[in-house]
Amino acid sequence: MIHGPPLLSSQTCELSQALLARVTKLRDTLDEVEKSLQEKHLSCCVFPLLQGVGSVAKAAQQLSTNRIGALIAVERELSLEDYAKSGTLLNAQLSSSLLLSLFYPGNPLHDGAVIIRRDRILAAGCILPLSANHATFRARGLGTRHRAAVGLSQVSDAIVFIVSEETGKISMALGGQLFHEPLMGQRMEAV
Repeated sequence: MIHGPPLLSSQTCELSQALLARVTKLRDTLDEVEKSLQEKHLSCCVFPLLQGVGSVAKAAQQLSTNRIGALIAVERELSLEDYAKSGTLLNAQLSSSLLLSLFYPGNPLHDGAVIIRRDRILAAGCILPLSANHATFRARGLGTRHRAAVGLSQVSDAIVFIVSEETGKISMALGGQLFHEPLMGQRMEAV
């Protein structure tokens, strides 16, 4: 005689459905708390220290709208000179229009990273170190740009902005952590 799975009572099903609903609500609440804390940290502690954040924000928003991929590393205390040498040295005044042109598809420098030092674009077309955690990025559907951004933020104090070519979403890597889009738009411009 073949036995099937035990029949569940409607009370058990209702209880499990109620628990799933509570877990989902808790997850949503924790996501909101995380976003709020990230926003506060960025607006209070990170963005005020950056020169040219408005130019980066404006360019990132336009690149996002047009789904043009970008990788922008902002040097802080630790020098990014070695990574700048892997690309084309520019030492040009930072502007959103120059950032847009550097990442425009077809530009020979569009696939590498741009490195910013204070209010200057130090170099473009740069190669950054990749995070060793390849499987995590693949599982989350994130590509080489995100992996390089986190990789650089793991070995330096740089802030790295990423615009996804596939989704248009803007992210930021800092201290080996990846922060996603809700932080980037209006908040950067307001600072």
